[in-house]
Amino acid sequence: MEANGNLRTAIVLQGGGALGAYEFGVLKALYEKRPAFEPSVVTGISIGAITTAVLAGAKGDPMKALDRLWREKLTVLPPLPPLFQPAYQQFVPKVFQQSLAVMGNPGMYQLRPEIMWAPLLCTSIYDLAPLRRTLAELVDLEKLNNNGIRAAVGAIQIGTSEIKYFDNHNGGLSFERVMASGSLPPGFPMTEVDGNYYWDGGLFSNTPLERAINFLEACDPDNPDIRRELIVVELFPTDAPIPKDMRGIMSRMTQLQYTSRLKMDRKFFGKINKMVDLLQTIHDTLPKESPIRQDEDYKELRSHKKIDAFQVITSNLPPELSNASDFSKRSIEERIEAGYQSAVEHRIWEPSST
Repeated sequence: MEANGNLRTAIVLQGGGALGAYEFGVLKALYEKRPAFEPSVVTGISIGAITTAVLAGAKGDPMKALDRLWREKLTVLPPLPPLFQPAYQQFVPKVFQQSLAVMGNPGMYQLRPEIMWAPLLCTSIYDLAPLRRTLAELVDLEKLNNNGIRAAVGAIQIGTSEIKYFDNHNGGLSFERVMASGSLPPGFPMTEVDGNYYWDGGLFSNTPLERAINFLEACDPDNPDIRRELIVVELFPTDAPIPKDMRGIMSRMTQLQYTSRLKMDRKFFGKINKMVDLLQTIHDTLPKESPIRQDEDYKELRSHKKIDAFQVITSNLPPELSNASDFSKRSIEERIEAGYQSAVEHRIWEPSST
């Protein structure tokens, strides 16, 4: 499946609205630095779910499709002729450009007309019809569900408060299931899937790490030569300076709401890998007739595999680029470049051993 032979890679993508351009930058560097690269697993939440669907099911080259997604579909420009766009970007105040998406994003969401005369009766400010059209234009559902890449997106079921992961092996991924993962209230409406209603999975957990690890462990489980790699892209840093003004307060509050709940380090994966090695040693020394071999709990423990390499690439964008609703061209381009440079600094093309 991959140019790296026995290496199997899982990619984990957080949600974060317009900050997702940073994830595209990271992926762009990964695909450039590893020729013919293809992941084995991709999991995402919210904007990460949209990227997941395009990455695994793109009509044509996935990097070209993601480039179109971010630079054409999700970038918000004023309704001006192309000749006037450069002047607009150069002379119009940045704060105005950054606020333009409040009125809608042609590739993702549009204002609900009734919000103007009956706002208290609405269940959302925008609707996601443009996003469905964008997904239909960029994503081949047949490819998404049958190309061999294990893909999953997370949403929270409103009525039960339970996180639900839709994946392309368990019932398949549809545009509605991808949209459910990005249905963040009160901006976006709840999405109906199979009679149930869902909101953005980031309300529950913004880092679909566990599902990625489970899928990665299932890759060629009986092949002892397989190496497994985990790449996590975080859009919200866990560590940050103490804020000194209201803008900083609001930014840090959002970061804390959506940052990863799991602190990942090499010591953790090192302990897991030692446990896997120990279980293998025990298994090799157990008598063949030992009842322990048939114990279900023992079999479950034995199903866990070593994570041989992992990288966590965390966005550390400056305050002026940290607004998740800012889809302006300048901000999108700067986030793409920031993600690309972060990936290069991490030498993303070299799997980092645990």
